[in-house]
Amino acid sequence: MKKIIAMAVTALLFLSASFALDFEIGARGILGRNLDAGSFTENLNAAKEDKTFDFGFGAYANFALFGGLGVQAEVNYVNSSITFVNNNAQQVNYAMHIMDLSPMLWLNLDLWKFTLGFGAGPNFEIPLASVGDIVNAKQQDFTVGLVAGADFKFYFTKHLGLVLSGRFIMDWAKKDVPITVYGVNTGSSYPTYEFTRKTLYGGLGLEFKFF
Repeated sequence: MKKIIAMAVTALLFLSASFALDFEIGARGILGRNLDAGSFTENLNAAKEDKTFDFGFGAYANFALFGGLGVQAEVNYVNSSITFVNNNAQQVNYAMHIMDLSPMLWLNLDLWKFTLGFGAGPNFEIPLASVGDIVNAKQQDFTVGLVAGADFKFYFTKHLGLVLSGRFIMDWAKKDVPITVYGVNTGSSYPTYEFTRKTLYGGLGLEFKFF
């Protein structure tokens, strides 16, 4: 499965590159937050209180085909701070290292020296022991989700620009819920799907346009 995904992404990138009218690469720093089940205001207040944020870095390549429509392929490394309550009712924090591979269908709208970009696509999440474990990423299982994002770009020159970006990533997992009758487990269950990750982050970086 992993080989099929990798081959499909590689073929898509080569196909896009062969017809590309614009080719851009960029890199950025990342700062964000894992969201809980509450509202945006509740998550914002929680972030102000515990001051734990995700951080990392990423790189991307954008292949524009026609009319600004094309493909943007991204790889992002994120260090997340996860909090949970153990059996002793104590809060425990630990670092979770994630590499996201995000091939997205992308639309760039050029407005003089400014460019607005929008995109969405699948996200392939790979858990890592640390940033140094990227070389072993192929040994990990992919978690598939969705990613949507937007970029705002300002070009200092014809080829170099500043990029402000935002991304929202979510994935889900199947969960079997036991069926009980009057508090007694029947031994049967029904499947449900729940979000296991909801991450919102922003980025700031530089982009270089070749054409």
